[in-house]
Amino acid sequence: MATSHCRLLVFLRKSADAVPQKANFTQCILDYFGASGNTTSLSCSLDDNKLVVSQPNNTSDGIIMKHPPFCPLHNLQSDQAADIPESTLHRGIDVGVATLLWSSDRKLLLTRRAANLKTFPGVWVPPGGHVELNETLTEAGLRELMEETGLELKVEDCKETRTIALWESAYPPMLSHGLPKRHHVVIYQTVQVSEDHHALQQRLKLQVSEVGAAVWLSENIVHAIGFRGSDETDGGRLPDDMPESIRATVVHPDTQEQVQEDIPTSMLFETAPSIGQDTERISTGTKFAIEQWCRLHPKDS
Repeated sequence: MATSHCRLLVFLRKSADAVPQKANFTQCILDYFGASGNTTSLSCSLDDNKLVVSQPNNTSDGIIMKHPPFCPLHNLQSDQAADIPESTLHRGIDVGVATLLWSSDRKLLLTRRAANLKTFPGVWVPPGGHVELNETLTEAGLRELMEETGLELKVEDCKETRTIALWESAYPPMLSHGLPKRHHVVIYQTVQVSEDHHALQQRLKLQVSEVGAAVWLSENIVHAIGFRGSDETDGGRLPDDMPESIRATVVHPDTQEQVQEDIPTSMLFETAPSIGQDTERISTGTKFAIEQWCRLHPKDS
């Protein structure tokens, strides 16, 4: 994660001629822009090492941003906000980028966050992390991809890069799990490369301090996740046409070596529990990004 002196923060602007204002930690971004539900169309750009989020000039210029109905910042009451430590309140809203890496044979790479991480341990996400000073979003995503998986790609290696979704993320993900400690805008980008997943797998070297496992998902499974959507309903039930297990690269807990193991496919369809300990699952934001990717790439296209 980025250290405090080089963290990029979110700035908000309602109109094109307004001066961007640093977002407060407890501000719900969708509420700030008057979203009537859990999604809205916004634009974002890096400007002088700030992520400026604003109203788009028109709908076609915008990117869909979403938060879950249980978003802690949306549901935060004033008495609860008063109990958040000053050190947390002064953080502002951080910026993250996540890369949906697609191989030439239509396989998507997801990684499982290491069990020792402070936020979302054991949850499946695309490789990603913070944006460093003077990086573009694509450069940041590819750097994090390399750091976490050993897959070194240059911008020119990518046949296609596109921002497909914005996600307002908080940790813990629900107030029933505790008051928010982190607040991010996560920018999901999709990257297509010319190598197949077998060639990429040969170069895979997971960073054990951050990643506990990795898996290449078939397009069929990705569409099943996208069809289920990000509303966290019907969790845990495996669709009828899915295999019972899939092959994954897992970091052995004792030797720290990469081994091949079968993991249950049902895990991909688990949802965030409202109370108690979190479960192994794909993050809600990642499900939303996959849902958006599936809208852009219909199953029969």
